[in-house]
Amino acid sequence: MIARIGLAVCTGPYAARSPQPSRDAGERGIMNKTSTLATASGGAETVDSDQIYNRIFDAIVDHNLAPGTHLKEDELCDIFGIGRTRMRAVLSRLAADHVVNLVANRGAFVAQPSVEEAREVFRARRVIECHLAARAAETASDTIREAMHAHLQHENIARAAGDVVQVIKRCGKYHQVLADQADSPIMAHFVRELIARSSLIIAVYEAKNPDEAELEEHTRLTELILEGKGGEASTLMDSHLRGIESRLDFSSKEDSKLDLRASLLDG
Repeated sequence: MIARIGLAVCTGPYAARSPQPSRDAGERGIMNKTSTLATASGGAETVDSDQIYNRIFDAIVDHNLAPGTHLKEDELCDIFGIGRTRMRAVLSRLAADHVVNLVANRGAFVAQPSVEEAREVFRARRVIECHLAARAAETASDTIREAMHAHLQHENIARAAGDVVQVIKRCGKYHQVLADQADSPIMAHFVRELIARSSLIIAVYEAKNPDEAELEEHTRLTELILEGKGGEASTLMDSHLRGIESRLDFSSKEDSKLDLRASLLDG
């Protein structure tokens, strides 16, 4: 669907996209070991495909699987204890979300966005998220206040602990929380996909971590939204996203080699 606003579409010889879950990437509590997954689901062939999808999706978004990583079908089947048909359906869903590329006669690979894709993703984010910031301000409520403040509290805890990995995760999650509160589920779905693609872009091209001023913008954005100042919130969102893009270094990067099993089962 996101291809309608000019983003690249992944293709491949796999099944069509199935309905997508809307679980929180950082707080779903998916079990870390395949034996636990299989036991909880009543056996290897009854493992919930959504859990497998979410496990791989989260590993990509959380930078545990680097762009370009070969998602070997036989190894994935062994890791999760399922057959090839079900594994291909999961990979097809991930490809539909543009976080995996399916290559004929080669298999599935974690997407490795080009410079132009990176720029296009951030252009799309500015269009959608600036609108959602203004929309959220129009509908500001106690529910929005509670959701935004709860997220900022977790973000501040990670910052106080000096946990750079968690800070980066929480910074990305802020944008999804905001989108989810803007009473626009279709656009919130687009944001989820764009955030996932941004995570890949950051893994490839980011030259430095967020600075303190950039992190503080989440607090200011929240204040503007809760005060009903949609125009100012939209303007700040635009500059905030441009700031994220400005951290990217579009010079070529060397490919990373990671152990697939460790990336999916550790942590």
